[in-house]
Amino acid sequence: MKLSEAHTILVNRIGWRDDKTVSGFNLSAENETADSERYFQSEHPVVTLLNIRDCQPLSGIEEADFNEFLENLRSDCVWQVLGDVFEKDYIDDHLLGKFPTSFDNCILLRMVINISEMVMASSRSNKTKRFTDDFIGKLNYDIYREAPNKFAIRGANYKHSMGISTRYGFELQSCQRRFGNVRNMLKTITKGAVHEPFSGQCGRN
Repeated sequence: MKLSEAHTILVNRIGWRDDKTVSGFNLSAENETADSERYFQSEHPVVTLLNIRDCQPLSGIEEADFNEFLENLRSDCVWQVLGDVFEKDYIDDHLLGKFPTSFDNCILLRMVINISEMVMASSRSNKTKRFTDDFIGKLNYDIYREAPNKFAIRGANYKHSMGISTRYGFELQSCQRRFGNVRNMLKTITKGAVHEPFSGQCGRN
């Protein structure tokens, strides 16, 4: 199948939870849809509806527009993951049907990176009021810290001792091995490289 077909299958794998951080906001049923029963807010505390609302560019955003913004964030995130995993506009539909959870961790971690970069790059005035220098420094460390010595930390704890961007790279490699489409060189997440939401052009040929 083409990547556009895979996107249709994967876009509702992870949903937004109504975390009640935005008073009076009603999350749409579409945004709450989570085929995997997993939610973006579960991976890192920076991912909240309030943080997203306060860092998106439209001041005083209305409910319908914010729901649309969240839909676009999710759609763009899935396009980014597909673009990072595959070089060609093709995915084995049999494998995707057999392993539907394969992309879940990639999508979750990619969203954490996107939201974190949004927070760190936000030029909105309320950034200085809500996000302290210590918070931004800790967030930067969580995302970009280097992997520790593998022999110093054993078992499952090793993966969670990595920075989010490093974990994302490992999850990409796992998908590439499973789907037999390994890139010659993995894309890396560079500190300070901000990824603006886009309109899902990747893979739409």
